Parts: sequence; structure tokens; C-alpha cells
Amino acid sequence: MGDVMKKLLLIGFVVLLLTGCKDNDNVVRKVEVEFGSDYYQVAAPYKPSISGNYVVHNVLNNYDVNDIENAFMMLSTNHFKTINSLYQEGQYLKRGELKELLSRDNLNKEKEITVNGVKINPTYLSSIYEQNYLTNNGNLKGLTIGLIFNPYQAYLTKYDSYDYEEVDLDTLEPIIIAKANEIVKYIRTKPALQKIKIVVGIYLQNHPNTMLPGGIRYFGVTNKDSVELNKVNYQHQYLNSDYVLKHDINIYNAFTNLEKQLKKVKDTINISARGLYYNNKIQNIEMTVYSGTFNNGELLYLSEIISEEMVNFDNQLNIRVIVKSNEKVAAFINKESNNLKSNVYILGG
Repeated sequence: MGDVMKKLLLIGFVVLLLTGCKDNDNVVRKVEVEFGSDYYQVAAPYKPSISGNYVVHNVLNNYDVNDIENAFMMLSTNHFKTINSLYQEGQYLKRGELKELLSRDNLNKEKEITVNGVKINPTYLSSIYEQNYLTNNGNLKGLTIGLIFNPYQAYLTKYDSYDYEEVDLDTLEPIIIAKANEIVKYIRTKPALQKIKIVVGIYLQNHPNTMLPGGIRYFGVTNKDSVELNKVNYQHQYLNSDYVLKHDINIYNAFTNLEKQLKKVKDTINISARGLYYNNKIQNIEMTVYSGTFNNGELLYLSEIISEEMVNFDNQLNIRVIVKSNEKVAAFINKESNNLKSNVYILGG
């Protein structure tokens, strides 16, 4: 693959492992991470995943689906450097294998549980997600395996409708550790994968009815045919949530003030904003401002206000704002970290 075509695949932010410490004799450790800007180059010709990213019962919501690929790329950057690694979708776990692994006769073989008085036959493991990382000449460096776990178990109510009960993390953690090691042992049975590095990440889904994706809560690197998991906390939060009010009052106040300024222009304006947090530290912000209709004068004025208000947020953050008019993108405001000025692009109302 000396003449490999290289297509840029942008990832917003990169996970870099800084420190780790072991807590007594537990196999789950806490680590610190931070984010930066980077990208992987994609090996060509492009090869789609051979598994089709098989999911049990289609339990992933759209927000999880959109988040998972980037989340595990972020996880991988500390172990497969972007400067000398090519990205490729999974080529080793076939759809039939995943269907068998995720069946109730295999990794989803669990006893009936009772949560808040409700009896449930749980399906904890929703999906096994594979990414491949190659050398510049096309040889396999290693795999990142994402195990997607669902804490929100569905049950049939007396009204013949489905509701959900959340299984607490204390109950899930030993199951997660066991399943992670089982899948590593399975992968090691493949001749081509017996000695390569495997990074394992654990992604916990969010509630099926939420508009926020879930996040990564554990990860680790294999030692032969086992993996020791580290505890982390990657999650998205709305900027007007109780979580942000508790952990990040300055961001909460900056967003509240921005919302007030925009409402003065047009009281029908709505603004949705979320931040990506890693271990309670915000990494980036994405916002959407929308209303029925904006004329060009309003778009210019709104964009000016938004640009001016960006200085009230942490200057270390990347902030991206989309303004929508009649459900179409009408303007885009982008502020890069360590830059007091924002770039404004007006597309028209």
C-alpha cells in the first residue's frame, strides 16, 4: 500500500492518556485524559465494516450511533498515533460471528433480575464495534473493540407498553469486566490477531428517549488474552442542566446570558447547547439556534451577538454554533480554542 490514497477523517477532539493509578486490588483504575485537535487518515481503497455493525434488537438510538465511531477514535489516539497510523473499519469480526456472540446462548446469557420490583430478562451487551489501525504500508497494528452496554432494560407494563428500568453501575461493572475478557479471549483465537495490540472500550448507552448520546466509562489495553479496565467518564451534557450548574457554574452562567441576549432579538428563538465532558472537565461546545424564519438582517445581528458572547466562555474551548432558519442552516459561527475572535459564515435565511 505504498501508493495508498489518504482521505482525511476529521475527529473533533483527541483523547490523550496522561496518568493512571491503581485503587487497592480492584481491576478498574481511574485515569486522567485531555483532548486536542487531530485526525486519522483513512486507508484506501475504502473497505466498509464486514459486520455491518450488527446491533441486538436495534436498541441504539440515533445519537449513540452517531457518537460511537468518533468516541472510539478518540480512545484510540493514545495507542495508535495519528501521525503514523491509518484508520480502517473492522475487517475481522463477521456479522454472523457477532450475531452468535451477542445471543442469549453466549455473551448475553444472563439470569432474570429484579429492578425496583420489576422482573426483567436483561440484554446488557447491545453491540461489539471494531476499528482497525494500520501502519503506513498497510500492515495491521491493532484493533480497538468497543463494547456497547445498555443499562436501560425494557419490560412490558400491564398496559402492554414498554418502559425501562436502569440497572445500576455496581451491578453492571463485574458483568462488564467479565464480558470484556471473554471477547478478548475469543479474538485471540484468530491466527492474525493473536499478538497484536487490542484496545477495549466500554460505552454505556443513554436512555432510549433522550436526545443525548451515551459515553465511554471504561477502557484498557490487552495483556496477552486478558484486559485490565480503567475507569473514565466521557459524556455529553446540556449547558442548562443541573450537572453543568453543579460542576461548571461559569459555563452555565455564560450560556444563560447568551440565551437572554438572543431572546431580546426575537422571543421565538430557541437555543440548544451541549458540552462534551471528560471527568467533569468540559472539552468542547456545540450549539444550535433556531426559529421559524430569520431574514438576512436578523442573521447578521444574531451572529454578531453570538460572536461577542463567545468571550464569556472558556477561551480554551472550541465552540461551534449553527443557526437554522426554516429548518435549514442559515449561518455558522466557529471559535477555535485560544482565539478571541470567531469566524462567521452567513448562508442566508
